[in-house]
Amino acid sequence: MFAKKRIRKPLYKQFVALRENVQNRKKLLKFKRQKWKQFLLSYEKKLKWYKKFKPQDHNKYLVSKFASKNTSYKKRHKNSLQSIKRFKLFYGCRTKSLLKKQVLEASQRKMFFSMSFLEMMENRLDIVLWRAKFSFSLQSARQLITHGKILVNQKIVKSSAYSLQTGDLISVKKDSSLLIESNIKQSDTWPIPPKHLLVNYNTMQILFGDHKNVNLSLYFSFNLNLEQLINIKYL
Repeated sequence: MFAKKRIRKPLYKQFVALRENVQNRKKLLKFKRQKWKQFLLSYEKKLKWYKKFKPQDHNKYLVSKFASKNTSYKKRHKNSLQSIKRFKLFYGCRTKSLLKKQVLEASQRKMFFSMSFLEMMENRLDIVLWRAKFSFSLQSARQLITHGKILVNQKIVKSSAYSLQTGDLISVKKDSSLLIESNIKQSDTWPIPPKHLLVNYNTMQILFGDHKNVNLSLYFSFNLNLEQLINIKYL
């Protein structure tokens, strides 16, 4: 039997299905077709200052005492699938098997699952470059890394999944400094770089600090619902 070919949805159509601009793409605001109108109206409401800068608590786990439409098995399963899709889009996890492997690894640690999982993801080199505004997307951050433009402790690293340690110094090759500078100028002011990243925009260097006492959940513009990612082990 022939394997069924999987058709990938365009990136922006996935945002509409999830009702969330997961990657904070400014290009969406320029869309003028009728099919984007309803989504853009709801997205523009979320950009208001009192909603945009409202911190999200990603460690909250709410279970209703009484069953209803919002707490039925079908609804909870749908919310769980949507949370997985949001996470995959935000962190650029290409396959469910890779995400499942990372969830299992985080669940085996002694510390609280959601914090352990977030810290593990935020240690990645591509995530740090994107958080520090050195790239406007995760795809461009990975391109810089695979092309050998990023150095960690004065050594070229070509793995985007490279796990950084406290005290690591990230720098950029001189021939890519103009590209990084243009990315910084085009970047949004929100969300701001996390406190554990000490960024020197003059020398294009990042010092990776300790994030054990940093509330990483404050640096997301939407609720990730991390507790629902546990269900990926059974999907």
